[in-house]
Amino acid sequence: MFTDYLKKLLAKSDGTTIEEHINDLKKQFDVFTSYYPNVLTDKEKEILKTAIHYHDYGKLNRLFQCKLPIKDKPVRCGAGEKDDRVPHQYLSPLFLRKLESNFSPKEMLFLIYAIINHHSRGREEYLNSKGIDILINDIKGNIKDFFSHIGITKLSLETEEFYKKYLEHIVDEVANIKNLNEKFESETDFIKSLIKIAGLLIRIDHSASGEDLTVEEEPISADRESLFFSYLKKKGIKPKLRPFQKKFKDRENLVLVADTGLGKTGLAVLWSKRKMFYILPNRASTNAMFETMKDIFGSEKIGLLHSTSLFYIHENADSEDYTILRDFENTKNLSKPATISTADQLFTAVFKYPTYEKIYATLSYSDIIIDEIQGFEPAQIVPIIRQIKETIKLGTRYLIITATLPQIVKEKLEKIGFEIKTNEPETIDNTKRHKVEIVNRDIFSAVDKIIQLADKGKNILIITNTVSTAQELYQKLKDRANLLHSRFIWKTRKGKEEQIRNDYKTKKGIIWISTQLVEASLDIDFDILFTEVATADSLIQRMGRVWRNRTTDYSGKEPNVYILTQVDEKKNSQIYEKALREESIKLIEKYLSKDGFLLSQAKRKIVEILYSQETLERLNSKYLERWNEVEKVLNSNWDYLFKSEAQRIFRDTFSVEVVPYKFKEEAERLLENLEEIKQIPDRKERRLKRINILKQLNDIKVPIPMYWLLDERLKDKSPFEILDKNYNIIVSAKYFEYDDKLGIRLNKDLLEKYGVDEDIFL
Repeated sequence: MFTDYLKKLLAKSDGTTIEEHINDLKKQFDVFTSYYPNVLTDKEKEILKTAIHYHDYGKLNRLFQCKLPIKDKPVRCGAGEKDDRVPHQYLSPLFLRKLESNFSPKEMLFLIYAIINHHSRGREEYLNSKGIDILINDIKGNIKDFFSHIGITKLSLETEEFYKKYLEHIVDEVANIKNLNEKFESETDFIKSLIKIAGLLIRIDHSASGEDLTVEEEPISADRESLFFSYLKKKGIKPKLRPFQKKFKDRENLVLVADTGLGKTGLAVLWSKRKMFYILPNRASTNAMFETMKDIFGSEKIGLLHSTSLFYIHENADSEDYTILRDFENTKNLSKPATISTADQLFTAVFKYPTYEKIYATLSYSDIIIDEIQGFEPAQIVPIIRQIKETIKLGTRYLIITATLPQIVKEKLEKIGFEIKTNEPETIDNTKRHKVEIVNRDIFSAVDKIIQLADKGKNILIITNTVSTAQELYQKLKDRANLLHSRFIWKTRKGKEEQIRNDYKTKKGIIWISTQLVEASLDIDFDILFTEVATADSLIQRMGRVWRNRTTDYSGKEPNVYILTQVDEKKNSQIYEKALREESIKLIEKYLSKDGFLLSQAKRKIVEILYSQETLERLNSKYLERWNEVEKVLNSNWDYLFKSEAQRIFRDTFSVEVVPYKFKEEAERLLENLEEIKQIPDRKERRLKRINILKQLNDIKVPIPMYWLLDERLKDKSPFEILDKNYNIIVSAKYFEYDDKLGIRLNKDLLEKYGVDEDIFL
């Protein structure tokens, strides 16, 4: 009936017609089903194909056609008609009533849900009980403007009742977060079909709309063991599986506690049989694993996904080629056979934000490896566990590999059905690496001893709990020490990370001061560690930077790990809870060997005990309170996430990147350059130049805690200026000083001048 209009009217501003766009989606559907034929049932394929055909019928809307920035419109437009009033995806289901006999009510719900959710616009406005009437009235009130040119001048009562009925089902059953969460518990088949159809429509539509994109690239077909053996040969290692790799490579959902350097990466390669996502806690770790996996699977098979991954790939590419952009867009579209990612890129989908279905749908046929799960805080680990629970029901497989496993996490994963292995002999490193001394003084009292040891040629690593303490210690040691923490601009930090990796290999008697930054992100091996007291899991991670890659026992008479127990409570209590710090020291003292070593099995036991329900309750720890608060958010409706309670829960986890005031003029110049390149006619050249400028902007950004910007006590004394909303360029206030020796810090004189309380930033 509408074939001629589909051929004539437009879907895109580049002149693509609605029919051409639909056909592009059908080609992407064929790509998906050829590579992954068994992900969808025959009925799910039929529903998805129908959704593809009808998803953009709403673009027949005359006002949508008038909104497109095209000179020769295929319809007659009035002056200034640039608002389509109702998003097109909410108009497309009006054309489905004639299909009602082809599908059951449940299948029709899948179809309509997928179509109205393939874009996010309008979801908050229409997908609630009051929003249904608003939508129907908006359609009825504008239908002549929408569709009179194709012969539709009113909304029939039958179509109105048909559409309202399914909208009410959607709002009642799956638009409400609480009800949706209940569906995951009680109606797995229903929710699985709903999410797969909706999520794949989003990905197929995105792929068909982009240049050179594909919904899925060709999967890895080569035998994983052969690929792994080839990699070992290239590294000069005899290609042979370790016993625990043989034992666990074919298990389903598994948690394996294993020490560093014993073959966890190899197990991950062997275990993953399908599309793969490898999750790590931070960007530095993902970059390193990306390079390893490229060597194993081939660079064309691997994607890298984190907030600055495009800049990393661009900087390390052999040539400045448009294929970089194509590969990155396919990685963002989750199309790569294997992707190395930070957790925030995948595991925020549990909050059910608009279009979350594309992630859940993709995970339903994927194998996920999570490395070092103990590195996440409750604000991160609770959502991760919930998403694991939900996606397992969709078909996801999980391998969790970690050096230590908190008891509370272990129990949650056991309830989900994981096999937990914590003391397999092959996973335990029996080398005596860390001889520990606990010192009841502060870190500054150790300055003389640090210098003495460095003078003897020892490479010293100092780890403090706060950046300000690291900066203060550096000023005391600056003639002898180097400083690395998270509050340097990215360009400087990258150079410092490279320097520390080279220094410990090539120099003697060096001193590096750092923060938690080095706990998991850098593969370094120092002789001696001085660290402020922290919780046991962090202390164990810090110890892992000392005597790390050596195959013999540490034989020195003096300790090689010094834990300094006195800290500034005002600074430290918000980072590491005092009760947990004190309990950590008691446990370490209890589990030290007679000759003062903290061995691998003892480390595992300490973390397990510290984060057990029993210990946390006995200590009346805030850890449990925080855990329960995040659970509350996950079990609530969407609006809860935007309340002050939720901001408080997540503020210590989230950071925001700002340009220090010192670089404001440089940022303004780069923003001017971004405007200038808009005049370049060649799209590919324009995009490559844009990335290069954005990378330069990123290089002068520094991450700071979000609460520095949002604290209510600041009010009119704004600590930032938004330079450009589109590119998210924020400049810090003058009272944040910056230099490449100390990083960003507070100018106390200016704070006093502006009347700002220093305590806000502690």
